[in-house]
Amino acid sequence: KSCTLAVRSIGWSPAVGSVLDGQDPKAVQNLVADLKMLAAYETAADWRETKAMDGAFAAISWDDAAVKAALPEYLSASGEERAKVDYAFNALVPRPPQGVDGRQAVIHTWLKARLFSYNKAFPFQFNSF
Repeated sequence: KSCTLAVRSIGWSPAVGSVLDGQDPKAVQNLVADLKMLAAYETAADWRETKAMDGAFAAISWDDAAVKAALPEYLSASGEERAKVDYAFNALVPRPPQGVDGRQAVIHTWLKARLFSYNKAFPFQFNSF
């Protein structure tokens, strides 16, 4: 039930929640884990803690096959499908990458590819309020 609530809160329809009941898709878990590592990376970057930055960067889900497959699709996407993903990402991560190094921008792109894969499987639906 908690997975259903979390999935609904990201903007998926209630029908998706019923499809996911009884399954362990790890979509929300993987997204939250990557967002935690982004926060850890940003905090470490603020303090110039290079070992902590390296650890947080290494802990991102770089081996996730679904995100790897979605990455080139996201990068080549345009129009409404990319706008939906960027809107969802900006709601989750409201500030742009800092200029400390390029790895934060890489993490941002990876997270956008993750959201793109979710949007492809279960199109986002956003409310106007």
